[in-house]
Amino acid sequence: MKKWSIFIVLVCLILLSLSFGETVPLLIQGKEVKGENLDGLVVYIQKIQKVEELPLYSDFKYLPEGVFYVINLFLWNKTQKEILITANNFNLIDDDGKSHPVSAFGSIYYTFKDYNTFLRNYLKPGELKEGYLVFEIHPSNVPYKLNIIDIPEKGKNYYISLNP
Repeated sequence: MKKWSIFIVLVCLILLSLSFGETVPLLIQGKEVKGENLDGLVVYIQKIQKVEELPLYSDFKYLPEGVFYVINLFLWNKTQKEILITANNFNLIDDDGKSHPVSAFGSIYYTFKDYNTFLRNYLKPGELKEGYLVFEIHPSNVPYKLNIIDIPEKGKNYYISLNP
């Protein structure tokens, strides 16, 4: 009897958490990642990588004024409509509160390396898509929040903490 009551409580908690839709777990590459549900667009941050230089040729490297942060994320469209995703929908807020747009140079570099950088993508209803966002910030700063603008709804801003 006790096992059944524990099972029922667990099922109720799972259903209750899904109905509020604040965080939605997903298994990505064998690791559970918690996603933020933003009115039907679920955002999963897989990895944040600091990159200090971009190798262009065998002996030539691009050294930015700052450092690049590459955010590997998954977007899951749980709405009933197609959503247009562009680089303009994202800003990085650093630990000083300064907003940084997606780096055009960094995005083009990673696009040529066959990474999906969300320069312009349509996300169909029910579709889950992996992509990368590249930001250049001052070397003394660190990423603090990801600002998501106008998706899935126009005129709305969302913030996702990048700190564990």
